Amino acid sequence: MELILEHISLRFGTHVLFRDYSLRLEDGGLYGLTAPSGRGKTTLLRIMMGLQKPDAGSLRPEGLRFSAIFQTDRLLPGRNAAEQLLFVRGSRKDREAALQFLAGLLPEESLAQPVEELSGGMQRRAAIARALWAQSDVLLLDEPFTGLDPDTLRLTMDFILDHRQGRTLLLSTHQKELLQAYPFEWLSLPEL
Repeated sequence: MELILEHISLRFGTHVLFRDYSLRLEDGGLYGLTAPSGRGKTTLLRIMMGLQKPDAGSLRPEGLRFSAIFQTDRLLPGRNAAEQLLFVRGSRKDREAALQFLAGLLPEESLAQPVEELSGGMQRRAAIARALWAQSDVLLLDEPFTGLDPDTLRLTMDFILDHRQGRTLLLSTHQKELLQAYPFEWLSLPEL
């Protein structure tokens, strides 16, 4: 299902972030969003998820389900990576499937550890896995590769593409140069 933002406007005080901005994302599309810091990438994703209300404009269709990774991992403390996944979808009986899913992204010895004991890069990958595991129509990934070295970034991007299940994916990043090998349609935000 196509995602359409129409005529979005948003200002914070005298600072205009969006003025009559429109965007169409085709169903199943792979999109990258790049812009300098402070231009509104995160805010745009927040508007799509309904976490930020624009001053004007609309998002269609209503009722889309989003899963996201934010610039911070927002993992549940005291729980391991599999429990992070089962929190968004599944039950204890789905634990083996969650462990198999995670095996493509995290070392086996890390899967039983509470996430706060994992390295920053492993926590990041656990958050990415949770977003992929959740049932959704659209994946929104805000700077998903922060803290990952180039080899781990490629491994993680391959994992994302292998497991997105045809869902529309919009990824915001400052690391566009490391993603040139992937078939993203690159979007940028307008300068105001």
